[in-house]
Amino acid sequence: MPSLGCSTRLLVIIAAVVLVLFLVGLIGGAIGEGLLGERVIGLLDVPPLEIHSFFKGDILFEAGPLAISNTLLASWVTVLAVVALAFAATRKMKIIPGRLQGLFEAALELLLSFVESVAGHKNGRRFFPVIATIFIFVLFNAYLALLPVYGPGIYVREEEEVVSPVAGTVIELAAHPDEGKDVIRVEEGEVVLRIDDGSGTPVEVTAPKAGEFEYHEGLVEGETVAVDQSLAEVIAKPPLLRSASTDINMTLALALMAVLFIELWGLTGKGFRNYIGEYVNVKELARGFKLFFKGKVADALMSIVTGVINIIIGGLEAFSHMMRMVSFAFRLFGNMTAGEILVLSATFLIPWVMAIPFYGLELLIGFIQALIFGGLTLVFASIAVAHEGEEH
Repeated sequence: MPSLGCSTRLLVIIAAVVLVLFLVGLIGGAIGEGLLGERVIGLLDVPPLEIHSFFKGDILFEAGPLAISNTLLASWVTVLAVVALAFAATRKMKIIPGRLQGLFEAALELLLSFVESVAGHKNGRRFFPVIATIFIFVLFNAYLALLPVYGPGIYVREEEEVVSPVAGTVIELAAHPDEGKDVIRVEEGEVVLRIDDGSGTPVEVTAPKAGEFEYHEGLVEGETVAVDQSLAEVIAKPPLLRSASTDINMTLALALMAVLFIELWGLTGKGFRNYIGEYVNVKELARGFKLFFKGKVADALMSIVTGVINIIIGGLEAFSHMMRMVSFAFRLFGNMTAGEILVLSATFLIPWVMAIPFYGLELLIGFIQALIFGGLTLVFASIAVAHEGEEH
């Protein structure tokens, strides 16, 4: 009997495969290792998770004064992907659209109608390019980050021993750390230590692969230590691509752009004098001083107190506008980073099957975060251009 577009037998086979993969992952993953005391299936030997570069991306290389990180590179990939899709959908425009053109037109019309329903026809058309850019960038950035070519910012630590071939004493740290740090970057084959084994010719110990050399057991520059065992660990290279939304610098830049446009729209919509008057309102205070010099002391004191309150309220209003940037940035950063942690934790505990439901959850979260970021920008922009007494 057909069910969900396929036969019952096929559904049973798929369910059986998923169940077998789940049980294998449960036994061979971290949970199975904790219950059984050892890793049963070597293929599922997942190294412990480690938080690395939590708030910012890893620097891949430097181009003059510009440091290129994996999150910056990922944001460029997002822009290129959006441009490529837009070009593919619009390069052969037709009155009767094809599938791709029709899909893009339907999506943009839906987004435009949403913007106009909040801001009205005139302001909606004015706000749409910025709101659509924010929404599309956040959405595509979240979805592209689910691809296997993207590495997590919180990723597994791959350990590899650097072993001395002889027993002896350390006579030189060939690779010197930065002041105040316990790790240094090394390249594959680079000499990290030179050891005197009594033969008269120092024995060189090299890094087996590029990474970070970490000192063990209090090994510091200039100290003589007996060596006959593992000397160091090498941490895996950072991923080439990492979700840009897990870098606080990118979310802050996006939030700064949103807040600047909101203030610009408010300034041009209400005029400089009216808009600045919301933050710097000294009219009542000036009126109080005028009344005071006219001899109306009681009225003057009331106006002065009211004027001081208005100035405080204006300052709080200006502060709240600046805090929007912090709220925008940390909301997006926190949710996307938390999602990444969730997927990695599920994969670590039960490899293979366990992460699949969370990928579906991440698709939903990516859409919601794009809608929230763009929607809040739209709402604040509508409030900024609304005149007093106008319903929002």
